[in-house]
Amino acid sequence: MCFSASVSYSAATVLVGTGVYAVQQARRLPPPYLMWALVPVLFGLQQAFEGRVWQELDAGDAGAAVPFVLGFHFFSHFLWLWWLPLGSYLVEPGKTGMIGKIRKQVIGGCAMFGAFAGTLVYSVMLFNSERMSVAVREHSITYDFSFPFRSSSYLPITPAALYALTILVPLLFSSHRLIRIFGWLTAISSVLASEIYGYAYVSVWCFCAAVLSLYLVYMIRLVAAGQDEHTVP
Repeated sequence: MCFSASVSYSAATVLVGTGVYAVQQARRLPPPYLMWALVPVLFGLQQAFEGRVWQELDAGDAGAAVPFVLGFHFFSHFLWLWWLPLGSYLVEPGKTGMIGKIRKQVIGGCAMFGAFAGTLVYSVMLFNSERMSVAVREHSITYDFSFPFRSSSYLPITPAALYALTILVPLLFSSHRLIRIFGWLTAISSVLASEIYGYAYVSVWCFCAAVLSLYLVYMIRLVAAGQDEHTVP
């Protein structure tokens, strides 16, 4: 698989175009579904930023790519950590049963944690951009950031795994069948990206998730047609 500026820009064009269609469909639905309809549009913008990163790297100027790297990381390290969990939370019916209440509390907790962690991590990146490096390795972009502080405490889970769980748990816990399907597709893409492209995991998984977000256009169409009746207790 080969990635390039043209691939990123092509993906951005398709995602924004189909996302606009999804937004138009979402106008017939409750307001929270607009968050889901906007996901392809936002992924399209993220891919456009990475397209500019590719251009600067192809020109041999990694320093000039940093502002666009920060634009890419605005989505990867801030927005997605709370946008998808919050979208899952807002469409949860809030059933009176204990299981339904626990499910919504777990999803809401992930959204709050994601917002806190994303704000913290991206703020550190934003104000320490000189510690950021970006390069091309085997036709993929690798991002690296040297944090200005190091914790000596032991964590039972890696930051990458915690990041994935913050996003995936709300999707997989959702009572909506269509959202759970998206969650499983995203989880599978995460595992494959980690195993095959571990050296460029952030870039590759974001690209895979961007492509998979086209599924959400289909999901919005089904919901608008009243075909999202399959929920769990």
